[in-house]
Amino acid sequence: MRKVWTLVLGVALAITAATPAVPQSNNDDYTPLNSRIKRTRQFPLDLRSRFDPARTTKLMRERGKDMLSQLSGCLYNRSHEDALALLERTDLGFMDFRQIDLEPNRAVRIYGFSDCLRRVASSNNSDVQLRFTPGALRQWLLQEAYLDRYRDGPSWVKPGNVIAERAFPLSQNAISVRAPLDFADCVVETDPYGADDFFRATAGSEAEKAAIQNLVPSLGPCLPQGQQMEVNPAALRVWLGEALWHAANHSAPPAVAGQ
Repeated sequence: MRKVWTLVLGVALAITAATPAVPQSNNDDYTPLNSRIKRTRQFPLDLRSRFDPARTTKLMRERGKDMLSQLSGCLYNRSHEDALALLERTDLGFMDFRQIDLEPNRAVRIYGFSDCLRRVASSNNSDVQLRFTPGALRQWLLQEAYLDRYRDGPSWVKPGNVIAERAFPLSQNAISVRAPLDFADCVVETDPYGADDFFRATAGSEAEKAAIQNLVPSLGPCLPQGQQMEVNPAALRVWLGEALWHAANHSAPPAVAGQ
């Protein structure tokens, strides 16, 4: 506390020394006792507006992304073991905690959503409102797990390795789940480094846009023949995240005939 007060007093003295002395006054411009603090304050009449709605919106979005990143990191770091177990038991079709015999309220406690939300809100001095859905939880944990395990890049990529068939713990017969993942698996198999670059880029950033452009040659050939698929950056991020995680954990050298 002494250091803080010393600093404050030092600044105050510097300001006082740089301000010319003014006779004591009790008029409307100054308070009594020569404090030189105006009773009323007014913006300059020639004040130029620097308010830019687009810039303000951008800053708010960036702050929101940063807070969401803090939240996902908190959820993952509570228990890596629990996070990896959830990823193993579920797939892209994870829509209800009851699919894994877990009541929603109990899931909130197990994975510490309320606690992590409070921590993020407290550290940012802000209110945070987010929906805790099974799909969002899987997406957050998968992203944190992948980037934690492969911090320096896709070291799991080995020329000639083969990606194993994907298992669907919850959605074996769901075409709405299988179709986008077949597409994403194809993209990752064709260009694993490009998919990894896109997944690491901040959503909405120029780096993400550049990564998408680099991926375009691999996207078209992987689209299911005779089917229409709406592809946007948000969906692509989820699908490629799933494909990267699967390939990183289920790829190996091709089996040798007779062995």
